[in-house]
Amino acid sequence: MGNITRQTTLAQLIELGIIKSSQIDAWNKRLVRGAEKRADKALQTRCHQAVAFYIGKAYKPGFDNRFRKKPIEKALLASGISRSMMDKSIKYLVDEGLLVNNSDQVNNQCHTRHWIPEAE
Repeated sequence: MGNITRQTTLAQLIELGIIKSSQIDAWNKRLVRGAEKRADKALQTRCHQAVAFYIGKAYKPGFDNRFRKKPIEKALLASGISRSMMDKSIKYLVDEGLLVNNSDQVNNQCHTRHWIPEAE
């Protein structure tokens, strides 16, 4: 065999010493990781929706209606939403301007409160 073409098989490449058979396992693991990441991303998107729905239902807009994360975490845990997923969703909602927080004014994250901005 002189040249490698698109028809060259993995078995031939292994026989020629160009790749090792263990690389096939590594490639398959990479495929699995990619599928897992896509599934996690879809799950996180659904989590964004669930968190936004819960906050919209449970809290009114305005600074006087500030809330902590803990009650949201406890309420959504039964739905299979973990603290880390909820944290990502709240960060996403803040980044989108749908929530406001006082994290820039507190020294300890335990004192961070979020609220729905009032419509202008």
